Amino acid sequence: MTNYPVLCAKITASFSVLSDTINAVKSSMINHRKRNDIGQIITQLQRHESEKLNLTAAWHLERLRLNNSTSVVSSEKLDDKTVRLLRQGVASLEGKISRSAELINDTIDELRCIMAEEMG
Repeated sequence: MTNYPVLCAKITASFSVLSDTINAVKSSMINHRKRNDIGQIITQLQRHESEKLNLTAAWHLERLRLNNSTSVVSSEKLDDKTVRLLRQGVASLEGKISRSAELINDTIDELRCIMAEEMG
């Protein structure tokens, strides 16, 4: 658990580099290739990725709360209703993350189709 903040910092730095790269690609598509359609799809992909990242962070926090609430070493045992609500929250977030991943994959497929048309 003590490594979690360090891991989050490393992941954030990696995402920052990837984001800069994607923004450069998007800029090139719009400004140099005059492909606003691709730029819009990339923007859409970034929105979906951002939403998934936020949902994943919320899921992590909810899982931590749940694990802490059911831990034997926890000094504050939560009642069954609270634990049930935490479990429902985790399940709800998992469903949202799954739907978000589907949107990401659909958007990537759209980019692949454009690329195939361009190369075909």
